[in-house]
Amino acid sequence: MTYAYLFKYIIIGDTGVGKSCLLLQFTDKRFQPVHDLTIGVEFGARMVNIDGKQIKLQIWDTAGQESFRSITRSYYRGAAGALLVYDITSDLESRRDVKREEGEAFAREHGLIFMETSAKTACNVEEAFINTAKEIYRKIQQGLFDVHNEVGTTASFLLQANGIKIGPQQCISTSVGPSASQRSSRDMGSDSGCC
Repeated sequence: MTYAYLFKYIIIGDTGVGKSCLLLQFTDKRFQPVHDLTIGVEFGARMVNIDGKQIKLQIWDTAGQESFRSITRSYYRGAAGALLVYDITSDLESRRDVKREEGEAFAREHGLIFMETSAKTACNVEEAFINTAKEIYRKIQQGLFDVHNEVGTTASFLLQANGIKIGPQQCISTSVGPSASQRSSRDMGSDSGCC
């Protein structure tokens, strides 16, 4: 399927907070209560429609373990969007690790979109990815992102410095990246759950 733009996303956060579960819920619409720890990076993709344009979201789920930080930092470069994930532990206000107000204040201070999600119930998962894509698309329309600033070839497609690629709908000379159904996982077995 052709697309107007490809947006590279990264999902970052500590180990075991549910990054892989969010990716799986968004790309496959399913919840997996026990998930192996991500080793290095896991990849997923999905097409979404923003203002009548097909946008391909290419999502990189990074390992949260400290030992993989030097590897996963290389995936941060060239990302158009990032989802910063942390665990609130429980819906019970008294047992939360991070208060809602703390998350909202951090987002406001850094000009970020704040949204609490649940990979288990799918609550706000779709909205988190879609709202981020809408914001990126809005910035393209306003000319805040130079989508013609190509910096090199990665995984057989041209990558923009800002994590945005013009799709074949927009520019015939640009080759298509991995298909939406293509997934690459570099996971090894572990009995650590997430979510």
